[in-house]
Amino acid sequence: MNSFKTGEVLMDGGSIHRTLLAYALPVLVMQLLQQLYNIADCAVIGRLCGGFGLAAAGVAGLVLAVHINFFIGFSVGVTSAVSRLFGARDFGKLRAMIATSVRLAVGAGLFLTIVGEKLAENYLAWLACPAETMGDALSYLRICLLGLVPQLVYNVANGVFRALGNTKTPLRWLAVSALLNVALDLLFVGAWGFGFAGAAWATVASQWVLGLGMVWRLTRIDARFRFSLGAPSLSAKELLALLRLGVPSGMQAAFMSLSSLLIQISIDGFGPAAMAGMVVFAKVEGFMYYPAFAYGMALTGFIGQNLGAGRLDRVDEAMRVSRRTAIWSTLAVGAGLMLGAEPLVGFFTEDAATTENALAAIRWIFPCYVFYSLNQVYIGGLKGLGETAIPMGSALFSYALFRVLWCEALLPRWHDMAVIYSAYNVSFLISLAILVPAYRRVYHSLVRPGAPGAPAVA
Repeated sequence: MNSFKTGEVLMDGGSIHRTLLAYALPVLVMQLLQQLYNIADCAVIGRLCGGFGLAAAGVAGLVLAVHINFFIGFSVGVTSAVSRLFGARDFGKLRAMIATSVRLAVGAGLFLTIVGEKLAENYLAWLACPAETMGDALSYLRICLLGLVPQLVYNVANGVFRALGNTKTPLRWLAVSALLNVALDLLFVGAWGFGFAGAAWATVASQWVLGLGMVWRLTRIDARFRFSLGAPSLSAKELLALLRLGVPSGMQAAFMSLSSLLIQISIDGFGPAAMAGMVVFAKVEGFMYYPAFAYGMALTGFIGQNLGAGRLDRVDEAMRVSRRTAIWSTLAVGAGLMLGAEPLVGFFTEDAATTENALAAIRWIFPCYVFYSLNQVYIGGLKGLGETAIPMGSALFSYALFRVLWCEALLPRWHDMAVIYSAYNVSFLISLAILVPAYRRVYHSLVRPGAPGAPAVA
């Protein structure tokens, strides 16, 4: 494992287990800090604005998540492309790749902000947002849309740093931003009484600090591939290759959010307490979801670098280590969260109906979460090998289509939130059934079975 003076790390040598864990751990912490953003706002809104405030923030958050999650996914495609160039030591093309990725994020962020501001009310109406929460949801959404540009830039820059083996820099900047968000929440809402809008403005301000800080740090990496305004862009052919990696990966993440949007329509039929309960559940779920998602992202960068360096033996071992890590860590964390579910939910709300709904979701979904964690391992592996279309197709079918069809078919016969909870569990299994054979097929296409030194797929 070779390190650069500016923090980049080549991961095509050294202990696979230690290297992968050292690389993945800051990404895991980073995602938990990202969750702190959400928790701070949710706790402030839940305690000061009650169940209706939580419901309003939850609906607005679903709209924002479609945009943001696309670029979280797109950044994983960027990680795959950048890590392979870095592993191959192609620094000239790497510089153009980094510059083009940042420019795409800025342009897309500006476009989506303008469109979102114009269509915000339409989005909420399409989601059948209840009339009693419409005003707050619209206000919250329009303020938070102003943070899209820095969020998209942060996610793409984070993907670049992951590909370069530098997970500490994004972690430091995210920690600064998360602490700033909490401080501004206390100032804007607690001290100055700005209320519901204050929490939104606190988040937007901290997001701009994060986005600008990450861009500044990209101008301080190794001179051979650092970002600058005058850095060359990719050629049209190379840009299309990047988009072929990034767009399917982004669509995969967007389909996850889209499924939540579509299911939200079903949840709305159970009233504000059910809506608020799922918002609280999502905050607790973050302690399961974000580590699994983060580990998959870390695995993509590790595998991409080793693929670029021709070290497929390390790819195979990394997958074995990752499967074991995913299973045991998810079982341990899930058990802890279920045991502490009541005080965790009580941190966000004191409303009895909201609490009941949140606890029901936790008890239904968490026991099956190990399958979702394994999904993230195989998604990370496929993306590291340069295959992003299969994870996209899996997400489209398992999450966006299956969950909606499941609810449409069963809710008229069994009008119970358990139908919605069970849709999550079954979709995890369906996705895993698609991803495991797909990974084996892609891996074997890169390594001819029986060739000298070729690793076997477990």
